Amino acid sequence: MKWVVIPEGLRKEEIGEILAKTFNWSSEELNKWGNTYTAMKFDYIEGVYFPDTYLIPVTENGLDVSKRMIRHFDEKFAPYISQFAKQNIVWTTGLRLASIVQREAAGKDDMPLIAGILWNRLLKKMNLEIDATVQYARGKTDKGWWAPIKASDITDIDSPYNTYKYKGLPPHPISNPGISAIEAVLNPTETDCLYYLHDNNRQIHCAVTYEEHKTNIEKYLKN
Repeated sequence: MKWVVIPEGLRKEEIGEILAKTFNWSSEELNKWGNTYTAMKFDYIEGVYFPDTYLIPVTENGLDVSKRMIRHFDEKFAPYISQFAKQNIVWTTGLRLASIVQREAAGKDDMPLIAGILWNRLLKKMNLEIDATVQYARGKTDKGWWAPIKASDITDIDSPYNTYKYKGLPPHPISNPGISAIEAVLNPTETDCLYYLHDNNRQIHCAVTYEEHKTNIEKYLKN
Protein backbone atom coordinates (compact mmCIF):
# COMPACT_ATOMS: atom_id res chain seq x y z
CA MET A 1 0.00 0.00 0.00
CA LYS A 2 1.13 3.55 -0.70
CA TRP A 3 -0.20 6.92 0.40
CA VAL A 4 -1.01 9.35 -2.40
CA VAL A 5 -1.86 13.02 -1.87
CA ILE A 6 -4.03 14.60 -4.58
CA PRO A 7 -4.16 18.41 -4.14
CA GLU A 8 -7.25 20.44 -4.97
CA GLY A 9 -7.57 22.00 -8.41
CA LEU A 10 -5.57 19.60 -10.57
CA ARG A 11 -6.80 18.36 -13.94
CA LYS A 12 -6.99 14.61 -14.37
CA GLU A 13 -3.76 14.47 -16.41
CA GLU A 14 -1.87 15.99 -13.48
CA ILE A 15 -3.43 13.44 -11.15
CA GLY A 16 -2.34 10.75 -13.59
CA GLU A 17 1.24 12.05 -13.46
CA ILE A 18 1.24 11.81 -9.66
CA LEU A 19 -0.16 8.28 -9.78
CA ALA A 20 2.28 7.22 -12.50
CA LYS A 21 5.24 8.44 -10.46
CA THR A 22 3.95 6.79 -7.27
CA PHE A 23 3.11 3.43 -8.80
CA ASN A 24 5.69 3.31 -11.61
CA TRP A 25 3.06 3.20 -14.34
CA SER A 26 4.16 2.73 -17.90
CA SER A 27 3.50 5.51 -20.38
CA GLU A 28 0.82 3.23 -21.83
CA GLU A 29 -0.98 2.99 -18.48
CA LEU A 30 -0.73 6.76 -17.98
CA ASN A 31 -2.19 7.28 -21.46
CA LYS A 32 -5.04 4.90 -20.64
CA TRP A 33 -5.72 6.87 -17.44
CA GLY A 34 -6.16 10.09 -19.39
CA ASN A 35 -7.94 8.80 -22.46
CA THR A 36 -9.73 5.57 -21.52
CA TYR A 37 -10.25 4.97 -17.80
CA THR A 38 -11.43 8.53 -17.10
CA ALA A 39 -13.46 8.86 -20.30
CA MET A 40 -16.00 6.09 -19.95
CA LYS A 41 -18.98 8.14 -18.71
CA PHE A 42 -19.86 11.59 -20.02
CA ASP A 43 -20.48 13.16 -16.60
CA TYR A 44 -17.32 11.62 -15.16
CA ILE A 45 -14.74 12.83 -17.68
CA GLU A 46 -13.34 15.49 -15.33
CA GLY A 47 -13.99 17.00 -11.92
CA VAL A 48 -14.88 13.76 -10.11
CA TYR A 49 -11.37 12.57 -9.16
CA PHE A 50 -11.71 13.89 -5.66
CA PRO A 51 -8.72 15.68 -4.11
CA ASP A 52 -7.74 13.92 -0.89
CA THR A 53 -5.17 11.57 0.65
CA TYR A 54 -5.59 7.97 -0.51
CA LEU A 55 -4.07 4.67 0.65
CA ILE A 56 -3.89 2.55 -2.49
CA PRO A 57 -2.56 -0.98 -3.07
CA VAL A 58 0.53 -0.92 -5.28
CA THR A 59 -1.03 -3.62 -7.46
CA GLU A 60 -4.13 -1.55 -8.28
CA ASN A 61 -4.37 -0.60 -11.95
CA GLY A 62 -5.39 2.78 -13.32
CA LEU A 63 -8.98 1.76 -13.99
CA ASP A 64 -9.51 0.65 -10.40
CA VAL A 65 -7.84 3.81 -9.06
CA SER A 66 -10.21 5.93 -11.16
CA LYS A 67 -13.17 3.98 -9.80
CA ARG A 68 -11.84 4.42 -6.24
CA MET A 69 -11.62 8.20 -6.67
CA ILE A 70 -15.09 8.42 -8.25
CA ARG A 71 -16.59 6.43 -5.36
CA HIS A 72 -14.94 8.84 -2.93
CA PHE A 73 -16.28 11.80 -4.90
CA ASP A 74 -19.80 10.33 -4.92
CA GLU A 75 -19.63 9.92 -1.15
CA LYS A 76 -18.32 13.44 -0.51
CA PHE A 77 -20.58 15.12 -3.07
CA ALA A 78 -23.81 13.32 -2.15
CA PRO A 79 -24.92 15.85 0.52
CA TYR A 80 -24.64 18.68 -2.00
CA ILE A 81 -26.76 17.18 -4.78
CA SER A 82 -30.01 17.98 -2.94
CA GLN A 83 -28.72 21.47 -2.13
CA PHE A 84 -28.08 22.13 -5.81
CA ALA A 85 -31.51 20.71 -6.65
CA LYS A 86 -33.16 23.10 -4.17
CA GLN A 87 -31.61 25.99 -6.09
CA ASN A 88 -32.66 24.44 -9.41
CA ILE A 89 -29.03 23.83 -10.37
CA VAL A 90 -28.04 20.60 -12.11
CA TRP A 91 -25.16 19.04 -10.17
CA THR A 92 -22.94 18.92 -13.26
CA THR A 93 -23.44 22.67 -13.70
CA GLY A 94 -22.50 23.27 -10.08
CA LEU A 95 -19.40 21.12 -10.45
CA ARG A 96 -18.27 22.87 -13.63
CA LEU A 97 -18.54 26.26 -11.94
CA ALA A 98 -16.82 24.96 -8.80
CA SER A 99 -13.90 23.74 -10.91
CA ILE A 100 -13.44 27.27 -12.28
CA VAL A 101 -13.76 28.89 -8.85
CA GLN A 102 -11.11 26.46 -7.58
CA ARG A 103 -8.64 27.52 -10.26
CA GLU A 104 -9.41 31.25 -10.05
CA ALA A 105 -9.24 31.72 -6.28
CA ALA A 106 -6.09 32.66 -4.41
CA GLY A 107 -7.51 30.86 -1.36
CA LYS A 108 -10.70 29.64 0.25
CA ASP A 109 -11.70 33.12 1.43
CA ASP A 110 -11.90 34.36 -2.19
CA MET A 111 -14.17 31.59 -3.40
CA PRO A 112 -17.64 32.90 -2.43
CA LEU A 113 -16.94 36.31 -4.00
CA ILE A 114 -15.59 34.79 -7.22
CA ALA A 115 -18.58 32.45 -7.35
CA GLY A 116 -20.94 35.43 -6.92
CA ILE A 117 -19.24 37.36 -9.72
CA LEU A 118 -19.30 34.37 -12.08
CA TRP A 119 -22.98 33.74 -11.35
CA ASN A 120 -23.60 37.42 -12.16
CA ARG A 121 -21.86 37.04 -15.51
CA LEU A 122 -23.80 33.89 -16.35
CA LEU A 123 -27.14 35.45 -15.41
CA LYS A 124 -26.36 38.50 -17.55
CA LYS A 125 -25.37 36.18 -20.43
CA MET A 126 -21.89 37.69 -20.49
CA ASN A 127 -18.89 35.69 -21.60
CA LEU A 128 -17.10 34.35 -18.54
CA GLU A 129 -13.68 35.27 -20.00
CA ILE A 130 -11.73 33.02 -17.67
CA ASP A 131 -8.03 32.43 -18.33
CA ALA A 132 -8.10 29.04 -16.62
CA THR A 133 -10.59 27.63 -19.13
CA VAL A 134 -8.28 28.65 -21.98
CA GLN A 135 -5.35 27.05 -20.14
CA TYR A 136 -7.38 23.86 -19.93
CA ALA A 137 -8.09 23.92 -23.66
CA ARG A 138 -4.46 24.66 -24.50
CA GLY A 139 -3.10 21.74 -22.48
CA LYS A 140 0.46 21.20 -21.32
CA THR A 141 3.25 23.59 -22.29
CA ASP A 142 6.96 23.61 -21.54
CA LYS A 143 5.99 25.66 -18.47
CA GLY A 144 3.40 23.18 -17.23
CA TRP A 145 -0.34 22.76 -17.47
CA TRP A 146 -1.35 26.17 -16.07
CA ALA A 147 1.20 28.59 -17.51
CA PRO A 148 -0.20 32.10 -18.14
CA ILE A 149 -2.06 32.46 -21.41
CA LYS A 150 -1.08 34.80 -24.21
CA ALA A 151 -3.37 37.09 -26.19
CA SER A 152 -2.82 34.77 -29.15
CA ASP A 153 -4.22 31.83 -27.15
CA ILE A 154 -7.50 33.70 -26.72
CA THR A 155 -7.80 34.39 -30.44
CA ASP A 156 -6.29 31.17 -31.82
CA ILE A 157 -7.76 28.46 -29.58
CA ASP A 158 -11.17 27.58 -31.01
CA SER A 159 -12.58 25.39 -28.26
CA PRO A 160 -15.82 25.27 -26.25
CA TYR A 161 -13.51 25.72 -23.26
CA ASN A 162 -12.46 29.14 -24.54
CA THR A 163 -14.84 31.27 -22.49
CA TYR A 164 -13.60 34.42 -24.19
CA LYS A 165 -15.14 33.12 -27.44
CA TYR A 166 -18.10 31.10 -26.21
CA LYS A 167 -20.79 32.06 -23.71
CA GLY A 168 -21.74 29.89 -20.77
CA LEU A 169 -19.81 27.21 -18.96
CA PRO A 170 -17.41 24.81 -20.68
CA PRO A 171 -18.73 21.31 -21.44
CA HIS A 172 -16.94 19.68 -18.49
CA PRO A 173 -15.11 20.82 -15.35
CA ILE A 174 -11.60 22.15 -15.86
CA SER A 175 -10.21 20.79 -12.60
CA ASN A 176 -11.08 18.57 -9.66
CA PRO A 177 -12.38 20.97 -7.02
CA GLY A 178 -12.51 20.58 -3.26
CA ILE A 179 -15.46 21.05 -0.93
CA SER A 180 -14.78 24.76 -0.32
CA ALA A 181 -15.25 25.58 -4.02
CA ILE A 182 -18.43 23.49 -4.20
CA GLU A 183 -19.85 25.24 -1.12
CA ALA A 184 -18.91 28.65 -2.58
CA VAL A 185 -20.99 27.94 -5.69
CA LEU A 186 -23.93 27.02 -3.46
CA ASN A 187 -23.44 30.00 -1.15
CA PRO A 188 -21.95 32.81 -3.24
CA THR A 189 -21.36 36.29 -1.93
CA GLU A 190 -24.12 38.65 -3.02
CA THR A 191 -22.39 41.35 -5.01
CA ASP A 192 -22.95 43.79 -7.86
CA CYS A 193 -19.41 43.16 -9.10
CA LEU A 194 -18.82 41.72 -12.55
CA TYR A 195 -15.00 41.87 -12.60
CA TYR A 196 -12.17 40.91 -10.29
CA LEU A 197 -8.42 40.68 -10.12
CA HIS A 198 -5.75 39.66 -7.64
CA ASP A 199 -2.97 42.08 -6.79
CA ASN A 200 0.66 41.06 -6.31
CA ASN A 201 -0.11 40.10 -2.71
CA ARG A 202 -2.91 37.79 -3.91
CA GLN A 203 -5.57 40.10 -2.47
CA ILE A 204 -8.78 40.22 -4.51
CA HIS A 205 -10.35 43.45 -5.79
CA CYS A 206 -13.69 43.52 -7.58
CA ALA A 207 -15.45 46.11 -9.73
CA VAL A 208 -19.02 46.73 -10.86
CA THR A 209 -18.11 48.29 -14.22
CA TYR A 210 -15.37 47.64 -16.74
CA GLU A 211 -14.15 51.21 -16.22
CA GLU A 212 -13.68 50.49 -12.51
CA HIS A 213 -11.93 47.26 -13.41
CA LYS A 214 -9.50 49.13 -15.68
CA THR A 215 -8.80 51.52 -12.81
CA ASN A 216 -8.06 48.53 -10.56
CA ILE A 217 -5.68 47.14 -13.18
CA GLU A 218 -3.80 50.44 -13.26
CA LYS A 219 -3.78 50.69 -9.47
CA TYR A 220 -2.89 47.14 -8.48
CA LEU A 221 -1.11 45.50 -11.41
CA LYS A 222 0.92 48.23 -13.13
CA ASN A 223 3.25 49.37 -10.41
